[in-house]
Amino acid sequence: MSQPEPGDLSDLSDLSAMADEELMLLVANGLIEEPATELFRRHNRALFNFVAWLCGGNTGEAEDLTQKTWVKLMTRCADYQPGEAAFRSFLFQIARNAWMDARRGAYEATRVELDESHHDIPSEDLGAEQLAGLRQQQHRVRAAVLALPAAQREVVVLRFFSDMSVEDIAAVVGEGFETVKSRLRYAFGKLRRELEGVA
Repeated sequence: MSQPEPGDLSDLSDLSAMADEELMLLVANGLIEEPATELFRRHNRALFNFVAWLCGGNTGEAEDLTQKTWVKLMTRCADYQPGEAAFRSFLFQIARNAWMDARRGAYEATRVELDESHHDIPSEDLGAEQLAGLRQQQHRVRAAVLALPAAQREVVVLRFFSDMSVEDIAAVVGEGFETVKSRLRYAFGKLRRELEGVA
């Protein structure tokens, strides 16, 4: 599908066939309502879930921050560069920044130093069998994930609940690839210790 010219609504009959990046470019060019509605339809649920995890399950706060994220996206649409990051990474980064702004007074809590006293750190992601076992124990998993330090919790949520690659997570949280991998390893170690016997 060819990209419509700014101001041309004739080719917008099937927005669902357009990539996120194309929709975002339409928004940046002034065709806001229809493309923004399609982006909202595609990503709002995942965005809300991510923010709810950041907020420790406080759904009222998550709803407020999710709404603020969409408003901020509309004001920052010209900042989006399709070649630099996936649209979802850009959107989640805005949400994370909104959450951090709301926590400005407790900012240091989001920068928790990794506990390097534990030597039992897994070298890779959880295996398929372990993930299946974890899914069967959702309540215990939820409590264990919420108990993680914020910096570790957000990378776990982005990796397993938002299905993001380590590269995309690094873009969202503004950290290096190796830092994200290290946070994931430490988080997995804590989750395994907390949930041993679940998997």
